[in-house]
Amino acid sequence: MKKRILCSLLALLMLFALTVCVFASEPQLYNITDAAGLLTDEQDLQLEEMSAETAAKYGVGVYIVTVNDYRDIDDSGVYPATYGIYHTYTMGGGAERNGIMLLLSMADRDFGLFRYGERAEYAFTEYGLKQLEESFLPQFGRDDWYGGFTGFLKACDLYLAQAAAGDPVQKSPLGALLLVVAGSLLIAAVVVLILRGQMKSVRKAAAANAYLTGALTLTQNSDVFTHRTETRRKIERNSSSDSSHAESGGGGTGRSGKF
Repeated sequence: MKKRILCSLLALLMLFALTVCVFASEPQLYNITDAAGLLTDEQDLQLEEMSAETAAKYGVGVYIVTVNDYRDIDDSGVYPATYGIYHTYTMGGGAERNGIMLLLSMADRDFGLFRYGERAEYAFTEYGLKQLEESFLPQFGRDDWYGGFTGFLKACDLYLAQAAAGDPVQKSPLGALLLVVAGSLLIAAVVVLILRGQMKSVRKAAAANAYLTGALTLTQNSDVFTHRTETRRKIERNSSSDSSHAESGGGGTGRSGKF
């Protein structure tokens, strides 16, 4: 009887300890938190499963959050609101809390992208984040929310797979190489044209000597266009519907813009 009472007391103590742990833990969000009500229950569940599967494979959380107005969270901007949600709700996978989050604010059609942690930053380079926008912005422009979220999750899975293979998505050097080759060919073509013109002038001068009574000296000047130096100014904010720009500060980096 005494042993039975002790066992009952131990069970109650364990239950109390678990309850205290649950209430003392940091607040958490689902991988897909649709506060703006853009998705059906079935769509929400499917996206949740996709996100959880990717996070389990690569140890990087992938999150989607929709809100009616980011100003309810942080009125200084959609990116600070994105940053705030990520850290307030301790999002991310593993001890380093690696993750990437997409926030949609419906009031003015703003979006924020936020990445955090070494593994996430390796997988989602600055160039990669910019390219990642193409996986969801066209669909959002048509109010196809489920299609845009699906494209985002599939793209994230692909980016993480490439990073795991040691080949993160980044700008290819091929474009710069082609520019160098094209520039070299252009210069070579200009030089050939100049030399050909000089040779024609020599032949014509020989034929024209019969008409000249004095000495005539011809000097040919030519300016060869080789390259152009272009300085670009960073645009901090653009109100056009397809604009976005890089963001940073406070730990983690990302992008924000309109959809």
